[in-house]
Amino acid sequence: MDTFKTFDSTVISLIILIILYFNMYSRSQKVFTSYVLYRSLVLTNIIMLIVDFLCWYFNTLPGNFNLWGNRIANYLLYVLAPVAPLLWILYTNYQIYNDAKRLKKLSLFLIFPLAVNLIFTTVNLKTGWFYWIDEANVYYRGEYLGTLVIMSFIILGFSFVSIVRNRSIIEKQHFISLLLFFVPPVVGITIQYFNYGVNYNWSGMMVALLIIYFNIQDRSLKTDYLTGVFNRRQLDNYLRYKIQTSSERKSFSAILIDITKFKQINDLYGHQIGDEALQESVKILKKCIAKDDFIARYGGDEFFLILDISDSAELAIIVKCIQQEIELFNSEKKKPYQLKFDMGYTVYDWHQKMQAEDFYRYIDKLMYENKNLKE
Repeated sequence: MDTFKTFDSTVISLIILIILYFNMYSRSQKVFTSYVLYRSLVLTNIIMLIVDFLCWYFNTLPGNFNLWGNRIANYLLYVLAPVAPLLWILYTNYQIYNDAKRLKKLSLFLIFPLAVNLIFTTVNLKTGWFYWIDEANVYYRGEYLGTLVIMSFIILGFSFVSIVRNRSIIEKQHFISLLLFFVPPVVGITIQYFNYGVNYNWSGMMVALLIIYFNIQDRSLKTDYLTGVFNRRQLDNYLRYKIQTSSERKSFSAILIDITKFKQINDLYGHQIGDEALQESVKILKKCIAKDDFIARYGGDEFFLILDISDSAELAIIVKCIQQEIELFNSEKKKPYQLKFDMGYTVYDWHQKMQAEDFYRYIDKLMYENKNLKE
């Protein structure tokens, strides 16, 4: 009966992960480090699910073929067990620091626990410390199997501590998702250790990978990597949606923002400070709009806001709030640069039936008229 439970959970987990793997593989983002690491985690989990099931399948079956199948499958299971937690360390490190060079150094360090585990698993074939298989092809847990469970928790704990210590530099939604990752595998490992005969370890990892996919990986396809706001593709899609669903009774507003003389900030202080100026601009904008309002990076130093506002007076209040927040930012003098915005803004006129490209041109014209008035 336990074998059927294992089969059910393994097959469901495998189907989900295979679909996820090939869905990601077809995307252009496959060249980026974050996606390479995540896909590696998914592929590792697929392999471990297959190997783990083979261990259950071969166990107790008669014949030399099944005996050697059981021995080889279990050996691979224990040798490869640390790979996923170690890949998770690399993944979380990249999410925190976004530094590929740092990963290369860390990868060299992580070879050590892999090598130690390989040695001890090989020695286990003689000692039976972690597991052993008798001549009747029956698997038994070893006296020190709990040590491996503790080591798995230590490896996961290493990345957990790293995430918590660096929470101030991790996007809030990413931080929560990274913490939630630990729950399914820890619960799965614990249940499997105290309830021999079920396979919740790698199924738990599958659930954790889905949490990361929907909250980080898939979301990153829609967002600008530098500022965290939506990218131009999502802007185009969302603007078309707002135009299609607008009516005489309910419309929307838009604000196009250009950072005044942004090039001078880059030239005077360097591109790193320029990137910071973009991020500070986003913080200012978010202070003045509702949580569900839409903000996207329109171009290099331009941002586009779409608000659920149909009244010009309400829109003017938002624009004034942005201006006040800019003045406050500049008065505090915490940065070596000053921020100024040129803004074009309007309520979408449903009667004019403007499509997305026409609306872009119209609001861009309004922004340049605003800029010319200042000069």
